[in-house]
Amino acid sequence: MLRFEHMPSDFHPLFLFIGEAVDLATLAGLLRGFAQDPHDLDVGTAIPGTRYRVPLTITPADDVFGMRNLGDRFCWKLNGWQAGRIADRIDLLTPADTKSGSDIFEVGSEGEIPVKVSRGEFTDDFLVSRR
Repeated sequence: MLRFEHMPSDFHPLFLFIGEAVDLATLAGLLRGFAQDPHDLDVGTAIPGTRYRVPLTITPADDVFGMRNLGDRFCWKLNGWQAGRIADRIDLLTPADTKSGSDIFEVGSEGEIPVKVSRGEFTDDFLVSRR
């Protein structure tokens, strides 16, 4: 099951995605589809069974990029090229012989929240029952 949540911090806030290989492959596929046809995508609706507390939308962007906190929801503002490159890097976390790993995504836009995608680094209940 794919899980995501904002991890607030005064110094190093982070937006965290956690999942197994199949979950991360699904996320990469969603980003690849967005790269082909950029339009607003609600991640929780687009990937059934996803667990989250605050909604996330992937939105086409051409001036302000990156993960943004909009108060009651989050928005990952990307262009098609960025989404495709992020999907390619997520794919590197999905091979069967990869037991754990992560990558952090930033597109270099001032004020963006870094996005971490992780496999095998957290317990299955992290972001679900803890906190």
